Amino acid sequence: GMFSDATFSQSQLPEAVRNVGIDQRLNELLPLDIEFRNEEGRLIRIGDFFNDKPVILSLVYHECPMLCSEVLEGMLRAFRVLRFDVGKEFEVLTVSFNPREDAPLARSAKESYLRRYKREGAAGGWHFLTGDQTSIDRLTKAVGFRYRYDAQKNQYAHAGGIMVLTPQGRL
Repeated sequence: GMFSDATFSQSQLPEAVRNVGIDQRLNELLPLDIEFRNEEGRLIRIGDFFNDKPVILSLVYHECPMLCSEVLEGMLRAFRVLRFDVGKEFEVLTVSFNPREDAPLARSAKESYLRRYKREGAAGGWHFLTGDQTSIDRLTKAVGFRYRYDAQKNQYAHAGGIMVLTPQGRL
C-alpha cells in the first residue's frame, strides 16, 4: 500500500503516525534482565520466561480502541487451530506498552482470553505483563517496535504484529 512505497517519505506522513512501525531485528538477543510485573503484580525478569520453549511476544495495550484487540483476537484464532498448546509447546508473552496499565487490568485480560482459549495448562503459559516506562522502552527498542503517544486523542499510534523468539531469547 501507500506506506510501503519507497517514494513516500516519513516527512510526508501525518505527525501522529510518523516513526511508527516495526523494524525487523532478526537474531537480536532480548535483554533478558528487563523487569516487568506479572498478572499478580509480582516483579519478574523477562528472562524467567525463556527456558526450553519458543516464545511468542505481542506488544499491546489493553485500553486500545482498535488494533490491539485485533492482534489478540488473531492470536487466539491461530492458537485455537494449532495442534500445539500454549504452555506445552510454546510460551506467550503479551506485554502492555502503556505504563499506566497495571496488573489487575492485565489479569482481567488474561482471564478473558484463557476463558475463550479453553485448553488445559494455558494459564501457566500465557503471561500478561505490565511495566514502567523504562522497562517498556528497553523492550520496545530491542525488538524494533516504534510507537508514539498522541496526547490529543489520548491514545497510542502503533503497528500491530507478533514476534517469535527462540528459547534463548533471540528474535
